[in-house]
Amino acid sequence: MRAEPGRLYVRMRLSLLEQAFGHYRRSREHALAAADAVRSGRWSQIGSVTARLLAFDEGEALHGLIRAADWSSVEIARNSPLLAQQLYLTDRADMALDLIDAVFAKAADSEHLSYARANALRYTGRLDEATAEYERCLSLQPNYVHAHWALAYHQASDPPLSRIERIEKTQAALDPASPDQAYLHYALFKEYDAADDADSAWRHLMAGAQIKRRTLRYDSAAEQADFEAVMRSVDADFIHDPRSTLPNPDRVPIFVVGMPRTGTTLLERILGNQSRAAAGGELRDFNTALCLATDGFVPSSPTPAWLERLRAIDLAGVGDEYLRRTADRYAGGRYLIDKNPMNFAYAGHVAKALPQAKILCLRRNAMDACFSNLKELFTNAAYGYSYDQAELADHYARFSALCDHWQRAMPERFLTVDYEDLVSDPLSASDRIAGFCGLAFEPDSVDITRNRTAVATASSSQVRQPIHRRGVNAWRKYEAYLQPLQERLDRAASIGS
Repeated sequence: MRAEPGRLYVRMRLSLLEQAFGHYRRSREHALAAADAVRSGRWSQIGSVTARLLAFDEGEALHGLIRAADWSSVEIARNSPLLAQQLYLTDRADMALDLIDAVFAKAADSEHLSYARANALRYTGRLDEATAEYERCLSLQPNYVHAHWALAYHQASDPPLSRIERIEKTQAALDPASPDQAYLHYALFKEYDAADDADSAWRHLMAGAQIKRRTLRYDSAAEQADFEAVMRSVDADFIHDPRSTLPNPDRVPIFVVGMPRTGTTLLERILGNQSRAAAGGELRDFNTALCLATDGFVPSSPTPAWLERLRAIDLAGVGDEYLRRTADRYAGGRYLIDKNPMNFAYAGHVAKALPQAKILCLRRNAMDACFSNLKELFTNAAYGYSYDQAELADHYARFSALCDHWQRAMPERFLTVDYEDLVSDPLSASDRIAGFCGLAFEPDSVDITRNRTAVATASSSQVRQPIHRRGVNAWRKYEAYLQPLQERLDRAASIGS
């Protein structure tokens, strides 16, 4: 490296090696240096380098590198499906569409690029165009597993069940032991669910969940120990340390947390409609600031060892880094909504690092919250609890306990928001939430259909609709199958009381 500092392969190797040793800063520095090396025209490696940048939440560097690339080159065409995905997952769906269209103008049709285009259209709210593009992807490759799954969750088939035969053909063509079978089972669940065939839907949901669960290393007992450690060590005295920095009134972050699929995106859309607030999406900047301060890869759920490590850092400096990283997102307003569910376990650290911040936690009826997680196939390993009824119930119980802990420890900073209140009386609920955050409530903010910003989450299609109550008590359609979940939740509630 001393002899050839621009040697791309060595930079990438060193970044991975430093990560293996837990050295966040040096691993990140090598990833950024690799990006500089690619700029000389080594476009065949751009996909692997941008993936490293994504691992460090270096969105601006990633966008700049893709923007600087020669979009007419064969290598960019080869990497374009991955680059487009990285763009729309980092709030650049418009740029992703530009890249895809540029490549399509010069290259033959590609099912991978068509799938990326469909996702980008979906995330930007061009729903009918997205449906047509998913169909085009499947015409290019009828056995494209992810397209079957994404289309089923995006828009109901018309007439109902009309997609079943082709999904089953793809199942038959796929290795029965392939983890990709999970995507097809979830697609079939969604198709049968939309047609009110609960028996068939449930059979496929359970088959898909079991396949997905076998691929994960989730440890429920370890998570329980982590949450208990948080409640022991991150208490009111820790949060309200008099050495905390004074609030910065010019920039006020509003953190929206909670279990996924419980209304976090809905609340973000409402608050993002306020004239003085900007919606940031699922930002990773607080985690990145912690990683930089500790020079380590901070886990999504803090272990006892990590809690001790976090005690040794300057959290005021973490807050300053977070404000620096997010400064351009305020769009001239005073408030920024950060909707990353992973911030929930670190809410006490957020409050200490950013004394001006407000934290809103969505809580939904236990059965609805758990079922909404169970019927979602998450594309990563983040929510390992969500594929088994017992693990779901246990996670919800510890989530509720930690939510109550935060409410007691910092009532002036942390507000629990009931999903049912938000959808039943959005005006009253939003008025109360805005007042808690220091916002002057604007009643037309509850019209989420006028919010045109991109959404790259599982609810990207649903949040284009007006607020409704169809999700309340949705679990009852599968009540006969959810008895193990209900009994486990009841048992946890009786122990907690």
